[in-house]
Amino acid sequence: MQNNPVRLHHIDLLRGLIIIFMIIDHAMVYCSDYFVNDPMDIPGTDPKIFFSRFISHFCAPLFIFLAGLSASLTENRFSNPHDFAKNLMLRGLVLILLEFTIISWSWSFNPTFPMLYAQVIWGIGWGFLFLGLLRLVGIKCVFIIGTMIVLGHNLLDNIRFQDNTWMHYLWSVLHQKNVLALPFDFKIRTTYPVLPIIGLMCVAYMAGRYYASQQVSQQFVKKADKQALVTGILCLLSYAILRGFNLYGDAGQFTAQDSAVLTLMSFFNPTKYPLSLQFMLLTVGTGLILLFCFKQLKATFSEGFLQVLGKTSMFSYIAHLYLLHIISWLLIPVLGFQWSDMTYGETLIGLPEGFGLSYGATYIFAFTVVLLTTLLAKQYIPWKYANKHNSIARYI
Repeated sequence: MQNNPVRLHHIDLLRGLIIIFMIIDHAMVYCSDYFVNDPMDIPGTDPKIFFSRFISHFCAPLFIFLAGLSASLTENRFSNPHDFAKNLMLRGLVLILLEFTIISWSWSFNPTFPMLYAQVIWGIGWGFLFLGLLRLVGIKCVFIIGTMIVLGHNLLDNIRFQDNTWMHYLWSVLHQKNVLALPFDFKIRTTYPVLPIIGLMCVAYMAGRYYASQQVSQQFVKKADKQALVTGILCLLSYAILRGFNLYGDAGQFTAQDSAVLTLMSFFNPTKYPLSLQFMLLTVGTGLILLFCFKQLKATFSEGFLQVLGKTSMFSYIAHLYLLHIISWLLIPVLGFQWSDMTYGETLIGLPEGFGLSYGATYIFAFTVVLLTTLLAKQYIPWKYANKHNSIARYI
């Protein structure tokens, strides 16, 4: 096994930016003005709420894309494809376990809360699991299956199965967001169906392999960077055409509204659950352009808080959820409520009915958590490097 490769600062910078977007989005759960459906109602959603939600659209697909990209860049650490695939599958299983334990508990502070939410970490876990399996079959299989899923999964949008059948359960995991009954009165909401995530993970892995193959000289590196920029632009142009003319790639339709703002909102509202082709073109295309822009910055710039969050993305993801929840509980008496007003055990977060921050206060709340998460992450980095062979440090 070879030594770890040098980290690419532009990938860490983009991860750090995603963490900030995610903290803002999750903080909005505590905002009294915040209400969205999936997809967001247009009309019916305040534009400022819509665009606060919109920035979070980039989080899940770019986390998935960067996970696949980074996996390919670390493959040379392993002596053979079998060991690499085994590591991916183990990592995937650990992430699925984390989703339903430490991460789930961060929202409820209640291990017995009867609803489980299969969200982005679960999706990335399944992505790693299937990428590992496909890698055992061969590189061509990863490329073919990934491309077919990304480009073709929207052909399956209208498939439905009878409730409470095994196909309904399977399809809800793969391609249809649903709430499913589990034993012992538990339920699970398949927020992120995994089929498009598996496809995106495979495509990202192949992109990473191509990028790694171009590291033979500075000339080839610059060529790969420019190709990433061009690919990003082509993704956005494809999105504009597919979305603007409602051609393909999304279960929802773009429609002209009564105002320019509402029309713009409709245009930038592709389906997130499951990730549609249009959704991936918009978000990953933007991400590729940002990677090119961040690459132009000197590595010394990346020593700031963005890279701290990017280097510790899994730790920061978990830490910010607990910080948001703890601080919101501490705010209960500050906002004029009593501890006895809490709905702990009855609702997911357990806050009193009517609890909520103003829109402006929510952003202060969010950036306070960004600061605290960064401070904790700075303390975590030296511990992680000192314990890099520790099983926990490898996965968080």
